[in-house]
Parts: sequence; structure tokens; C-alpha cells
Amino acid sequence: MKYFVLMIVMMLLFGCGSSTTGEDSAESVTFSAPPNPYQTVTVTGSTVNLRQGPGTLYAVVGSAHAGDTLMVTGEAPDWYRVYIPEKSLFAWIYAGLTSGAVMPQ
Repeated sequence: MKYFVLMIVMMLLFGCGSSTTGEDSAESVTFSAPPNPYQTVTVTGSTVNLRQGPGTLYAVVGSAHAGDTLMVTGEAPDWYRVYIPEKSLFAWIYAGLTSGAVMPQ
């Protein structure tokens, strides 16, 4: 027991572990949003249907309006697969009614 008390007193007097210099050693860390890996497109049509698949035979799942910016997550001939984070929605939009991304040749 005497040994235990002596160890505690020594740790209090001399510290235990790494020594400090009295200066705050914590660094300032700044966090930022990760870069968006996707291209974006801007809707140019006044009101444009968003569909379940790349074609007019697919069901309409929502709409986008002129000036809306959408993240492109995929593509098919003449169509972009887009993500709308506000609605947690993946959908397809006709490329001819958007600007800002280039369809591959």
C-alpha cells in the first residue's frame, strides 16, 4: 500500500506519460465538404419531367424547373441519370433540356 501511495504522489508531482511544454499542443483543424465527383447540369426547359429510366416510356417520378442544378451520376444515349439530394431521388432527364455537361461521343 505504501508503494502505491508513493507512486501516486510521484505521478502527481512529476506527471505521467509525455511531457508538455505549457503551450497548447492541439492544432486547429478545418473541415470542408469533399469535392463533388460528379458533373452538374442546369435545367433549361421551363418544367422538365424526371423519369424512372432513360426514355419517355418510363414513369414520371418528379419534375425539375429552369435554373435547377442537378448532379449527373450516369448517362445513356441522350439522357442523364441525375441525383436530387433534397428529395433523395435518382432519376433520368432528357439531355436536350439541360446545359453544362457534354455527352460522350
